[in-house]
Amino acid sequence: MALMVACQASAQAHDTPTDAEMRDAHAVLLGLSQDGAAPDRNENNDIYYSIVDNPKAPRLVTRLEVSGAPCRARTTSALQFPEKWATLTMALVDLTRVTAVTAYASVDDMIAETNPIPFDSPDAEQIVLTGAGLYCSSRMSLSGESGASDGMCSDRLDITMADADEKERGRKALAIVADVCKAPAFVKK
Repeated sequence: MALMVACQASAQAHDTPTDAEMRDAHAVLLGLSQDGAAPDRNENNDIYYSIVDNPKAPRLVTRLEVSGAPCRARTTSALQFPEKWATLTMALVDLTRVTAVTAYASVDDMIAETNPIPFDSPDAEQIVLTGAGLYCSSRMSLSGESGASDGMCSDRLDITMADADEKERGRKALAIVADVCKAPAFVKK
């Protein structure tokens, strides 16, 4: 009996995502891990860099960290055009606020909001997560010209799952939102 309890506890501990796995899920949902881009990773945060071949193109650096609650993450992003001041954006995402999940087989269907399919369908290529105050951000210019910051909250996150790798990363992230975050959209009624 003790062995069975120990095995169950071990299985549950293995099912609990690590901090790195939680950051991976947030990165997928926030669109940071495009094409499976690997971040610079340390114990507490991940840093994502834009990959740009054109020296005149803007650069984006985003720091992602999961807070004390694994379903909430903070990002700090700096966007800079060459030889200009940067814009700094601080954001918070709370995956426990996901109240609806909708899937579509194409971008056109998602844009038109027609022909939704089950989110676990193999044909799902676009997933839309919605919930009040799901993603809130505050943006400010570092130019010093304006001290005002622009704050906003979005009720939507879009996930693209066009190829096999994106589908695998997307399904893993959705499983975390359902199982770990207990998002209302995934709770059976």
